[in-house]
Amino acid sequence: MVMLAQLAAASAVYMVLGVGIGALARHQLLAIGIVLGYFYFLEHVLMLIPGVNALYPILPGGATASLTRFTFLTDAIAEQTSLTAAPLASPLLGAAILVLYALLAAGAALIAPLRRDLR
Repeated sequence: MVMLAQLAAASAVYMVLGVGIGALARHQLLAIGIVLGYFYFLEHVLMLIPGVNALYPILPGGATASLTRFTFLTDAIAEQTSLTAAPLASPLLGAAILVLYALLAAGAALIAPLRRDLR
């Protein structure tokens, strides 16, 4: 039951992130490309760079992994490379980081269209 609540919270944050990115991008395909490119490519590439992988816990994917304690991705990358697994934050800190991302996305979704309408 706890895992279900954690996944529901992460899904809600990702929904708000999608709305925020959609509000910032003028075209739907651009917004989809940004989201898919980041979550399926860029975040994984960042985990492969030594030193930069320490930032993983504060990225959205790392915060979600921290919240749900899902370490498969970090363990798989550490097993395939000579890098150590990226550390994860506590579940509470992961949730707080995700809420911060949701607030930033919601703020961007509110402010960006208003600024465009004033021009």
